[in-house]
Amino acid sequence: MRQLPAASDDEVSSPLELASSDNLQVRGWWGLLGLFVLTVGSLALAWLLPNMTMLHFLWIAQTVPILYFLLAWWGTQVPPQNDHAS
Repeated sequence: MRQLPAASDDEVSSPLELASSDNLQVRGWWGLLGLFVLTVGSLALAWLLPNMTMLHFLWIAQTVPILYFLLAWWGTQVPPQNDHAS
């Protein structure tokens, strides 16, 4: 029977690292959902109010790119870990 090689200390993930990656994955999904809602909401706003060109300029050209950046940044940040063990 063949034995698998033992993993070195560098290759073994600690539970803290796994918790961080799980939190990052959940946060990433929330960020992706926020980007989807922002996109669909902006399209709905433009469709419902087609003659409000100043609103389109201020919302679509100015605000939405900033919100996209903030949501993408927020979704990729690892949230701080709670040091208190329960």
